[in-house]
Amino acid sequence: MQTLFLEKADLTLRGERACLLVYEAGKPVGSVPLKSLERVVLSPQITLAAGVLGMLSEHGIALLVVNHRHPERSAYLSTPMHGDVHRRMRQYALYLDDVFRARQALRLVKLKLARQNRYLLHQMVLRPDLRHELHKSTQTLAALLADLQTGDWELERLRGMEGAAGAAYFAAFSRLFPPVLGFEHRHRRPPTDPVNACLSLGYTLLHHEAVDALRAVGLDPALGCLHDLYYQRDSLACDLLEPVRPWIDAWVHDLFHGRQLRAEDFRYEDGAYFLRSAGKQRFYEAYQQRVPAFRRLLHRYARLAERTVTEHEPC
Repeated sequence: MQTLFLEKADLTLRGERACLLVYEAGKPVGSVPLKSLERVVLSPQITLAAGVLGMLSEHGIALLVVNHRHPERSAYLSTPMHGDVHRRMRQYALYLDDVFRARQALRLVKLKLARQNRYLLHQMVLRPDLRHELHKSTQTLAALLADLQTGDWELERLRGMEGAAGAAYFAAFSRLFPPVLGFEHRHRRPPTDPVNACLSLGYTLLHHEAVDALRAVGLDPALGCLHDLYYQRDSLACDLLEPVRPWIDAWVHDLFHGRQLRAEDFRYEDGAYFLRSAGKQRFYEAYQQRVPAFRRLLHRYARLAERTVTEHEPC
């Protein structure tokens, strides 16, 4: 199953029988069988026939409109929800159990910090010139991991420790990139450098993969443990993504280290960095190659979450 990426401003997407038809300047330039698709990712400039939405929904194909300039205007058409409403009723009951939520959040934080630490330790071998900076951050992460082994933790303290770990991790992670990229720390909105632009895009794409994985097993993506309820946020999908983030970070580093992406692939406009067309195409091509592994991991986490909900007795 594939993801269809469309970015050019003069493209139109229409549906006919069991295919999506792509037009450029009013002329047909390609077709894609619906049976081969799992997801469609569009830029806001793409013209979309309204009937396409119904076809995508009928075939269980997710649609994501990514607005880099105004992320709040991004849109998402998810795959159908699993029909077992009783599973979600159990999930809602478990959400009221603070101890249950804290224990699930603790597992996520431990896994994320362990992966961050392993990645930096691996980079210490490859980058002896950065050994001092990386060692300082790995010591911080190791100390936090040791503290997390001491017993149960309240959610707010867990979130604070996860934040402290993130600050230490990105202080070291940012040193892995050449200074010309201007990457000094993690900054979501707006992306203040090319690396942050790629991190945000990667996280966004994988977040929606997590939403679909949870809906497929019949869980409500909005009901998180580590991430609390928030208006229009799929908090459980955010939870699932946390231990995967270090692997996304490593992939983004590989894109720049292997020179698949360079500083000239980005433009600076209105205080933010955006991928140019050629760079965006290479980014999506690389994503297509890497996403199956990420997707399998997210689906495995979703099945584990479903099993936890099914087997745990609510208070």
